[in-house]
Amino acid sequence: MMRKSIVLFLAFCGLVACLSAQQASIPVKIEDVRGSQQYYGFILSNGTVVVKPIYIKAHEFSEGFAAVRDANYRWGFINTAGKKVFTLPKGVSEVGDFSEGLCWFRDSISDKVGFVDRTGKVVIRPQWNFAHSFRDGLAAVGDGRTLGKSFFQIGILKGYINHKGEMVLPMNISHDNYSHESFCCGRAVIEYDDKVMIIDTKGNELFGGKYRDATGFSEGLSSVAVATNEPCNAGDGDKDLPPCNLHWSVIDTTGRVIIDNMEIWGFKEEIGLVTIGKNEYMFIDSTGKRLFERNFYDADYFSEGLAHVIEMDKTAGFINHQGEMVIRLPIGYRAYTTGFKHGVATIYKNEKKGKYTYHNEQWINREGNTLWEIDYRTWFP
Repeated sequence: MMRKSIVLFLAFCGLVACLSAQQASIPVKIEDVRGSQQYYGFILSNGTVVVKPIYIKAHEFSEGFAAVRDANYRWGFINTAGKKVFTLPKGVSEVGDFSEGLCWFRDSISDKVGFVDRTGKVVIRPQWNFAHSFRDGLAAVGDGRTLGKSFFQIGILKGYINHKGEMVLPMNISHDNYSHESFCCGRAVIEYDDKVMIIDTKGNELFGGKYRDATGFSEGLSSVAVATNEPCNAGDGDKDLPPCNLHWSVIDTTGRVIIDNMEIWGFKEEIGLVTIGKNEYMFIDSTGKRLFERNFYDADYFSEGLAHVIEMDKTAGFINHQGEMVIRLPIGYRAYTTGFKHGVATIYKNEKKGKYTYHNEQWINREGNTLWEIDYRTWFP
């Protein structure tokens, strides 16, 4: 039995080492400022600069590719070695990230969105005002002008397309939320008419449409709310009705209540983040059990085994799954909500120069060592 345990332990350690090596081989976006222009490049967690900051826009890596925009305003994609794989036509004004081998792009002439494959070939012609990345083999598409990379004006959710661009789940409904309608765990959350609809990948509405609010599914779980005083107004409905009294719980993909009477932001790495008051947070496990026996002034999700927190005494840093502070940040520094990605996290400190407030940013690794630094004071007179 001991021999078997040792073998399993060594196999686990090997897996962790393999995953760590894979993460370390993927570069992370960095910034630089020259004059009044921001430039972007890429760095590894060991401090190796793979691409010097030469691009005027850039995305993080996804499926081995990162979108970059050069000084001629041409979008293209590079691989993890920093080599340009392909360049898109001049008429492309905006791009997404690769997911399931496809990436959406916006044609500036028609102002419509289509998809390219990993060779840069257009495989789904531009024909919608917006499109999400593919999840579970489906992508949400519809009418509504894109505002940047992640935000859209209210419009019509036309439905969901497959990898061939075929409309397999027609919806054609006016909706209020663009952040949850991508599928996860075989479920998508759509907010419309002051209510929430949860569907499966066949388009079936689940759970009787009884929820007034919900978060997107994450790791098979979603926070949902039912009104205890129907009929009521959840915010955008009939103003003559009383406000809804919402009862929150956490359900799994079958609709079974896992945790009752608790609103949770979501789960990452099987750990949930909960707001329990103004400037007070706690972590729980997937059964609702409290973790770490202390609350935090601020906190973010776990990513790559670490979560950025601010203790009640305002000490900031990163904790591990045991709640131990393993990286303590310099005084005044905070981390962005993205946390660690490929072994690198970005931290910042608000500084002032005259009437201006700016960020002093650092990119650190899991040991807390500074890999890259930028001082935005160069922007100001």
